[in-house]
Amino acid sequence: MSQSHLLVVAEMRTKNSLPDFPYLQVASFNNNNITDTEGISLPLLEYLSLSYNKINRVTGLNASVLSNLHTLELRGNGLTNTDGLAIPTLKNLFLAENFITEITGLEVLTHLTTLHLRDNLVQSLSGYSANMKSLQYVNLRNNKVSDLMEVDKLSCLPRIRALILSECPLAEQEEYRIEVLICLRRLERLDKFEYTEEDRREAEDLYEQRQEREITSENAAGY
Repeated sequence: MSQSHLLVVAEMRTKNSLPDFPYLQVASFNNNNITDTEGISLPLLEYLSLSYNKINRVTGLNASVLSNLHTLELRGNGLTNTDGLAIPTLKNLFLAENFITEITGLEVLTHLTTLHLRDNLVQSLSGYSANMKSLQYVNLRNNKVSDLMEVDKLSCLPRIRALILSECPLAEQEEYRIEVLICLRRLERLDKFEYTEEDRREAEDLYEQRQEREITSENAAGY
């Protein structure tokens, strides 16, 4: 087996049995009984998958040691938040099928381009930051977001291009697609469909009308 690629398929409860592979770049510990993320000291590791284990909390991931890690998969565990994932080199983060209710501690992920949070329990879209300047794709399909006002919290993301909110309660609201576009003017795709030029004109018109009404109201209140 190549020392740069390791696929672990045997049943495991910890990673302490991992042999010393100083050149390991790709490792998968999927479908085991691992309960924690402690003790991963693989300086050349680029891709790590710990999906479908029994991890309830991420601890011990040392950014200075995992300085080459660009993709991390933790699908199908028991996570309730995103703490412990502050590894600045990450570009792709897959956290689907957990029990995550809030986005926390991701502000340092300046290189992150993809954030996959499908099938979680997220209600609020707080926790995103302008520091996440590379983030282009956010998947929140089948979460608990119900208020369209929450979408505006993503406007701080300068490069967001694709957003998935299907199967969230807010996706059932009238004018959902246009309202999201009004909040996120740079967005190119919502759910499965790209925005058209007609969509953009409609969103721009509605935005300008609302701005004019707001200015009128403020002027009236000044007298």
